[in-house]
Amino acid sequence: MAAIRKAETREARTGGFITLLKIEDHDIYVYAPKDVMESDIINYGYSAPLLLVFPERKLSEEEAVDWAEESKLACIASENGGSVVFANPLTSWSEEPAGLYETVVNKTKISQWGFSHGILYDDKVPKNRFMEAAMKRPGFDPVPEYFIFGSPVACYVYGKGEGADYLARYYMKEITGKAGMGDLGMADITLTALTLENTTVVPEVEFENVSIVSVGNSERANAALLRSNNRVAVCDKFDAIEQYDRYIGDYKRWAGRIRESFNCRKEGVIMKPVRVTVNTSADNVGPGITRPTHEVGYVLFYNKNMEVHDPDHPVPLVLCFHGGGDTAIATAMIGDWPRIARDNNFMLCTVEMHLGVTATETVEIVEKLAEEFAIDKTRIYATGFSMGGIKSWDFYQEYPLFVAAVAPMDATVDVGENCQFTKAFRVNDSVLVPVFYNGGEQSPLAELPFQDQKCVNRMVNLFKVNKIKKAYDCKFDNQENWEDKIYGIKGDYNIEGNDSEYPESVTTIRCFESEDGNIYTELVSISNHQHNIRPNTCRLAWEFMKKFRRMPDGSISINE
Repeated sequence: MAAIRKAETREARTGGFITLLKIEDHDIYVYAPKDVMESDIINYGYSAPLLLVFPERKLSEEEAVDWAEESKLACIASENGGSVVFANPLTSWSEEPAGLYETVVNKTKISQWGFSHGILYDDKVPKNRFMEAAMKRPGFDPVPEYFIFGSPVACYVYGKGEGADYLARYYMKEITGKAGMGDLGMADITLTALTLENTTVVPEVEFENVSIVSVGNSERANAALLRSNNRVAVCDKFDAIEQYDRYIGDYKRWAGRIRESFNCRKEGVIMKPVRVTVNTSADNVGPGITRPTHEVGYVLFYNKNMEVHDPDHPVPLVLCFHGGGDTAIATAMIGDWPRIARDNNFMLCTVEMHLGVTATETVEIVEKLAEEFAIDKTRIYATGFSMGGIKSWDFYQEYPLFVAAVAPMDATVDVGENCQFTKAFRVNDSVLVPVFYNGGEQSPLAELPFQDQKCVNRMVNLFKVNKIKKAYDCKFDNQENWEDKIYGIKGDYNIEGNDSEYPESVTTIRCFESEDGNIYTELVSISNHQHNIRPNTCRLAWEFMKKFRRMPDGSISINE
């Protein structure tokens, strides 16, 4: 499939932006409504629905804008930081062969860079060492190209009239194909939800577990849909917002399965995007960072019924950091952190593009946050996945007195390095920090001591800092003599558990006593687990972290 080398974007009369992409000679329109979600600095590529429309006929740009606004799909896109995509036939739907759906969806992509008004511009300029390595692989195309900014994880497809006929004829089945999801890997492109309005086709339904809204269709068409193994709603008229809320918006396709996702508005969680200006710290060497200040985006999640401004009842704060190729919202949602925050009454702060935000600057973000909200400064915690796990280690070694506990997941760098792969300005060698660390036993990356020397080095430092009774004297090149084949040393006691979502996996928590007899260190591995984040692990991390407070004198207090 040919790369998209050109995109024509203009401001629409509504205050939004409409872009024309030529995909295999088809006119594909991407309409981004007027921004109300700070979407120029907050990355909604994973979380925003991909609203893909197959209209009754070929539309012009102006007609596409009108369709999006009048149907209220623009409202859904706007409040989720997304866009509405229109697939036009080459001439007419009756003459259009199968293939346009996958052609369009294969051109979706998410990234941390280059997104604007529903379009992703990949300039092919490496932003980090991982991108540099990828660009050296055989077959890499060095010429910049455009994509639709979004993912098929929440691909909600709308067909009307002949557009609905086209979908009913060709797309009531699993579709083979993948779309790029950055650090999250690849996503399959079978649609997640489908609205068919006024189709004349009696569909033969092959896929399962898809949400289908049937609007104004014949009894025969409805009967065929209702016989299928799908969630089917039969409606007399099209109501985009009501039907999205009731039947569509709660579902995402992930790892080959459709799952119910967390809907913040329906579940009583406030999701608040914020932009703030911070002083650029001396150790920030991130690409493109401005001095003396730069802007940072972050997203807050908290229970709408929780009092967050009462200084007599301050709330705990969890800082959450995303992986190197995904986003603040993606890591939070996949890990189910908004639900955990709601159920346990803490505030979750997920920092966007944190690889360009140092630990020093994050401390400033929290200080500014505490000017608006009543934050319990004895209960500030840090967690993160992959590169976000490394950022959590940054707090452990650079700002140990700032946090009450950390829960890095699935990554470490060597002691003395930070998440920008430069020398840390401070290395903690004596301030105890409660640590819950997790890694996947089948990960292709270096997460656990049996996988890489740097992980062994991290354990040596951790055992020293947390004054663990047992000595960590394991050698990476002497693994045949390790008493524990993953971490090298057994815990004072172990806890094993299962994850109902992943019954093939066993979670092993190794608990280590420090010299005062308390457990401040839990080292975790998960069998049949590669490089990913799971809700169960995040719940375990919170259960560990919530026990600890960092008192004003710097000591750790344990909550009974």
